[in-house]
Formats: sequence, structure tokens, C-alpha cells
Amino acid sequence: MAVDKSQQFNQLLGQLYAAVNAGDPSVLGKIQALLKKIPEEPNLLHLAGLASAGQGDTKDAIVFLKRSLARAPNQPEVHNNLANVYAKLNEGTLAETHYRQALALRPNFQDALKNLGLLLLSTDPDSAMATLRQAIELEPSDVVALTGLGDAHKALEQFAKATEYYQRALALNPSHVTAIHNQALSYKLNDQLPLALSHYEQALVLAPDSAEIHYNYANALFETGQHDKAEQHYLSSLTSNPGFVLAHETLHEFYWQSGQHARSEDSYRQAIQRAPKDDELRLSYINALLATGQDEAAQLQVDEALRENTTAALLHAQGKLAANRLAYDEAEAALTRALGQTFDLRIGQDLARLHITQGKIELAQRLVERLLAFAPDNQLSWALQSLCWRLNGDDRYRWLIDYDNHIGEFMLPVPDGYTSLRDFLTELDTVLLGMHQAKFAPSRQTLKSGTQTPGRLLHKPHPVIAAYKTALADVVEQYLGGFTRDSEHPFLRRLPASVSRGFSFSGSWSVKLKPAGFHLNHVHTEGWVSSACYITLPKTLAQQEENAGCIKFGESALMLGEREVVERIIRPQAGQLVLFPSYTWHGTFAFQGAENDYRLTAPFDVVPH
Repeated sequence: MAVDKSQQFNQLLGQLYAAVNAGDPSVLGKIQALLKKIPEEPNLLHLAGLASAGQGDTKDAIVFLKRSLARAPNQPEVHNNLANVYAKLNEGTLAETHYRQALALRPNFQDALKNLGLLLLSTDPDSAMATLRQAIELEPSDVVALTGLGDAHKALEQFAKATEYYQRALALNPSHVTAIHNQALSYKLNDQLPLALSHYEQALVLAPDSAEIHYNYANALFETGQHDKAEQHYLSSLTSNPGFVLAHETLHEFYWQSGQHARSEDSYRQAIQRAPKDDELRLSYINALLATGQDEAAQLQVDEALRENTTAALLHAQGKLAANRLAYDEAEAALTRALGQTFDLRIGQDLARLHITQGKIELAQRLVERLLAFAPDNQLSWALQSLCWRLNGDDRYRWLIDYDNHIGEFMLPVPDGYTSLRDFLTELDTVLLGMHQAKFAPSRQTLKSGTQTPGRLLHKPHPVIAAYKTALADVVEQYLGGFTRDSEHPFLRRLPASVSRGFSFSGSWSVKLKPAGFHLNHVHTEGWVSSACYITLPKTLAQQEENAGCIKFGESALMLGEREVVERIIRPQAGQLVLFPSYTWHGTFAFQGAENDYRLTAPFDVVPH
């Protein structure tokens, strides 16, 4: 008789599981009714967790799944499903923990291997690749795992291998829209724009309402100069998903750089009217207003949002606005409260900047130490550390930034096939000017009165750009070869064992400054080594004021008045590269000239492998 009851119960569990998978909205009630009769039964708790997750109730899903594990810890399926819920909530650490616990219990658990690999894509592509390979060995026809392996190669910029795995996935399922879309992304990253466009178009046939596909298609259209069509697809993306923050930010920038400033906020206003309690959306709008100098409008948005919710991000925005008004006590209170809620790098850095501005160097120093313990290679935190040490008269300031030796001046070597550097620069000038299609500078960049190219310049498959990239790599290698590794130094400790191509270009772009144009003082947060390379300079630059058009080092962005110092000034020459650690404060002096004069550069950032 006991066997019969056991069989009946297992049959019931099977029926409930099928109902959960089918999305039956009544199944959760049935499971809960059974739990009243059989409290804390682990299988029922597991099913209750799955049913809750299916209905979008992630909080209850976590409670049910954890209760199931409390009763029976050795359930790999429950660990896997709990990890899936955490992954959906962007709780990556917790998700990884439970995927690994599932695999400790069942090493060949293919679904957990696949899910862990997909989770690791954004943080550790190499580990993701190894994990996904194990999943594919167990199930060679898993289209999702094959696509994920393509994504891992894409993240490592191994585009040919990425294509190989996307094609394997599509051979098994030609309508797998994720593989088609991600193949398009891979082509876009490799600047194979015609192929990217055709794949986005295929993906849109299969998923015409996908906000993400419309958005990425618009980005590719923009880079090919099809601006009107790009605008249509940015708008389509927001029609499909009115809360898509990245699309709002990009559309805002699209209108801003094209000179359509009156339209730049339209999408935000409409979306916030529909969803006034969407804090992420409103915060994005606040940051857009801050970037374009509309502090009063930003303050109204902050005040309205804070009436609904007091989040660290909103307090951060309130603190920035108060600092802009020079209401330092109010700013410090808001930022301190925000940091108390969430230890966030950007909040901490803004509070440290405020302490430095107010002359509270000891407070700033203690906070910077916490920031560097949290993220040891963050370039802005080291830039703030340099200010603390300088203002305290600490000798480590000169150790951190040796303005004579850490800042290198080089001339670009003449690429193969060119008779002179002037000939090459003339051709490079023509290619770069063709890419400057915007009317205004990006709203969130440091350049004033000029334009900046989109995308990643050094990834463009143009022969002149390829020749430029090769020449740059030779100079970077020469620069790095002049240093010795020092495990204590934040710049020198990251020196590759072999400088021979032991680095990659993490960012590259071109800037065209107009007369009266300049760069605000800044650091390069995404780099390790950064450079300004001068392609074309105004003909009248040599006859202008002593520092016109020059790059300066040492003066910060904090506007400290008499406490600021310019440590070094370099007068640029066409074909010159200036290389420096990315955490070094730098900016430029404005220059004058006729309306058609310009100063053309092609900067880049480098990171070690």
C-alpha cells in the first residue's frame, strides 16, 4: 500500500510539474493547498518556487526554493533553479554560488554547466568558454550553449571563432533569433557593417517587436550614416519597451549631437509620464539633464522621485546637484547618506572629490583607501589619490606620477607603403574627417566646441586605419619597453611579462576641435595607458599664445583654484604621440583660428592582456 501511495504522489508531482511548465496560473494555489497537508515537503516547495518564478514573483520563489533546500540540501535541480532566479535579479554572486553547488552534487549536470557558462560571459569570458565547452560535450546539439560559446569568443574579440559557433547553432535551428542577433553584434564589433545590417534584418523578421534588436540595428545604421533610418529604429525600440533606459540615453545623444536639442528629452518625458515610479528611467533622465547643464530641471526630477523613494542613486544625484550649487554641506550630507545605503564606487568617488574641494584631505584619504581596496585598478580612484598625496605634501605623489618619465613623447613611424609621415597624415586626415558627421560634441564627454567619432576607430577595416593601428602598436611597445615591472606601483605592476603585443586597444576614437575648442581636465577611466595622437594642427598655432592648443598635465577637474598645479605642458606637433598612465589628470588649452581651422586627434586607451 505504501508503494501505491508513493507512486500516486510521484504521479501527482509529475502532473503539477507539467502544469508549472505549461504556465497554468492556478497551479500555485494547488501546490500551496497540498503544502498545508504536507508542510515543508521539499518537492512541493521546489514546485512552488518554480510556479512563483513563472508568475514573476521572484521574492516568493526564493523563499520556497530556500525552504526546499533547508529540508533537503542535496538537490542539484533546486540549486540550479534558485541560481536561475538570482541570475534574473542580477545577483551574480549568489547565482554562481548555487550553480556551483548544483555541480558539486552532480558534476555532469548539463543544464547547470550551461547556465553557469552564460552567467560568466559578462565577467569572465575565458571561464565561460571552458564551462560552455563542457556543456556542449555533454549535449552537442544544445543551441543555447553553442550560441553562448559564440558570445564568449565575441567578448574576447575572437570574431572568426564566434561566427563558427553561431553557424553551428543556426545549422541546428535556422530560426534561433539569439544566434542571428548576436552574430550581427559580432559583425558590428568587427566593423563589418553590411553583414551586421543584414543579420539584424533577419532577426527582425523573426522578432519584429524586440526592443534590443531594433536598438542594435539602429546603432549599426547610425555608423553607416543612415541617420533617418536609425532614428526610426531607436523609436521602434522604445515603442516595444518604453522603459529601455539604454535606448533613451542613445536617442537623447543622437538628437543632442545632431543639433536637435529641443527633441532630446521627448522620449524621457513620455516614458516617465507612463511610468512615474520607474526610478532607473528617471535617474537616467536626471543624468541626461545634468550632462547638458540643466540643473534646475534635474532638481525638479530628483525632488519628485525622492517623494516616492529614497534610493542611494537618487541621493547621489541630489548630492551632485547640491555640489554644483556650491552647497557643500548639503551635498556632503546627501552623498554620505547614499554611501551608507550602498557602497558604490561612483558615489564614493564623488564624495571624495567633495572632501578634497572642501579641504578635508584626511577624510578624502580614508575614503580613497576604501575605494582602492574595493577596486584596486580604478583609474579615477588613483587620480583622486594623487590629489590627496599632493595636497598633503606626501612624497608618494611623485612616485605615483613621474611627470618626466611616465609621460612619453614619440613621433609616429612612417607606415609601410608611404614615402613620408606627412603623406600618411594627409591621407589619415581625409579618412577621419569623413567620420565626423555630428554637429555637436557628445553631452557626456570632456571636449568643448568640437565633435567625436562613434564606434571603435581602430577596429575599422580600412587600410589607412589598419596602418595607423600597426604604427601605434609599435610606439606603445617602445613606450612600455622603457619601464621595469614594480609589484607595488599601480601603473608598473600591470606591465606585461613581455611588452611585445602584451596589450590591446580598449578604446579608440577621433576628436575634431574647432577654434576656441578644448578638453576639460579629466582622466581615462577605461584605460591603463592613454594617448593623444595629433593628426592635423591649425596652421596658425605656432603664432598664437604660448600654450594655445597644448596638452597640460597635473591640473585636476576639481577647480581647486590656487591649490591647482600644472606640472607639465607639451606643445603638439603633427604626427606626435603623447603616452601616459590613464590616471594622470590632463586637459588642453583652447586655440584661436579661422572658422575652417581645426585640431584633429585620434586618441586611444590601452590595457594589458
